[in-house]
Amino acid sequence: MIVLGNADFAVGMKLAGIRDSYIIKNRDDALEILRKSDKKEFILANFSIIRMVPELSEFKNVVSIPDDAKEFLKSDDLQGIIKSAVGIEVNI
Repeated sequence: MIVLGNADFAVGMKLAGIRDSYIIKNRDDALEILRKSDKKEFILANFSIIRMVPELSEFKNVVSIPDDAKEFLKSDDLQGIIKSAVGIEVNI
């Protein structure tokens, strides 16, 4: 799994144990990571990253996450998004 996101999201996911969590500041940051990634890789990305990098549509397993944590009512919301994308429950 790869996480592409703003600083809060990427750092939070890294603290949750996802080592391939990257802070994306611009399009080039994302493209550099995507060039090294398998098209079958599962990717969690903030909405703004998905809009900034249309090349993400080439990947099979991309799940979008709100940019602001306040948009989640509770952690179950994020767990539900991940579970629907990968078919398993991830404890956060």
